Amino acid sequence: MTSKNLKSAIWLILAVSATALAAGGPPAGKGGGGGGGGGGGGGKPTTEATNNLSVPAIIAGGGSTFAITCPTGDFTALVPPDKAPMFYLEECAPPKDEGGPVCVAEGYYYVQRDAKWQAPCFTAMSGLVDVMGKWGDNLAGGSASLKVGSPIRVEIVLWDDAGVASGRDGYFVIKLEPSELDRASDYGHLADGSPELGFAPIAYTVGDALPDGGTFGAVVFDPTARLRIEQLVGGVPVNPAVYNGTASGEINATGKIVYGYNLRVTSAGTYRITYTFNNVNLAGGCNAGVCSGTEAYLDIVVAGGGGGGGGGGKPIRP
Repeated sequence: MTSKNLKSAIWLILAVSATALAAGGPPAGKGGGGGGGGGGGGGKPTTEATNNLSVPAIIAGGGSTFAITCPTGDFTALVPPDKAPMFYLEECAPPKDEGGPVCVAEGYYYVQRDAKWQAPCFTAMSGLVDVMGKWGDNLAGGSASLKVGSPIRVEIVLWDDAGVASGRDGYFVIKLEPSELDRASDYGHLADGSPELGFAPIAYTVGDALPDGGTFGAVVFDPTARLRIEQLVGGVPVNPAVYNGTASGEINATGKIVYGYNLRVTSAGTYRITYTFNNVNLAGGCNAGVCSGTEAYLDIVVAGGGGGGGGGGKPIRP
């Protein structure tokens, strides 16, 4: 049961209703499936280990990158989870914006920071890798109020725009506890099977349609990237810059490699966020701002006042 039709059918259930996926699942609040997990997150993982890479990744230009090994020449193989999945009860939460409630159906899930897995990756040592940039929703979509004195999460992710990772597999990781804050929730990907017959992780291939309306893709990371944040007055940057240094990256809770920075400013006004790269070409542009060649920049407006700006400081996953 690994066809794309099966994936779509199962995930449609996840997105629309709370229909049980695991026949013969344990009673509410009980652990099951050999994973030692409690229902509804009752078996929360206790480790604070690094998140697992869950989508295929291309490391542009080489260099030490997190705790993953990405050789040159070709992608590594998909590494399956090393622990059994946990059982989670149905859970729904009211929508943050317009629309219906956000629901996750009961079922068995491999859980981030409990089990270990790794999507394929490789290191491209020569030439520029074509990418498309996507800024975090709080910056690009105007979905958050950016205010002086409040944390503003600055994130961008680079997606493979040349199909380099075509045919590679990975895992679609979702938030498993919709009523929890993003930073407090468990994250994981769906298991197919039952306690009686055993489990297998459901993998997606680059190009597959995802239940959230997106397409499963591969990320690109350039370890040499730099970040500059400047206040603009009359369209002219004010010296010194708010920040001018290395663009740090992380593997986020959904298993993507993102560039991230926690910004807090003391003056209202317009700020320009600029990422510069040495080993990628923004051939596909980006979802906001100006992205061309080896540079991406976006202007944001920070209002006076305080409290709750930038999404409360929690990561916004592109």
